[in-house]
Amino acid sequence: MQSVLEAFTACGWAAWLALLAGIAGIAIGLAGAAMLATKARGMAWIPGAIAVLLGLSAVSVGLLGRSIGIARVEAALGYPGVEIDATQREMIRRVGTEEANQCVNIGASLGALPFVIGAAAVGIGLALRDKPA
Repeated sequence: MQSVLEAFTACGWAAWLALLAGIAGIAIGLAGAAMLATKARGMAWIPGAIAVLLGLSAVSVGLLGRSIGIARVEAALGYPGVEIDATQREMIRRVGTEEANQCVNIGASLGALPFVIGAAAVGIGLALRDKPA
């Protein structure tokens, strides 16, 4: 089991983008949840929906980072003029795939909380939309 920092480093640029989407989603989701306590609680579903979308985009960025990472490993293994024996080829493929898979873990971890907060704000906001404050 890798530490979080090692997983973040293994993922690369996609981890930073997932972190940005996750933090923005949490902030907007909390704003939507805070709106539930005000007179504007019927409109809380809007920031909630944005938070859900940002949570899903963090997961999507993780999947995209994995795909790009695996493509780069395969491109490196197929580089013309480089002789790699079968044992080394499999080791490089295995390690590269493990590192690329860290993007999925990072994206899912950073997208879960904004998704849940946003979904709660959407559900409660839509349920309370027509009720007086």
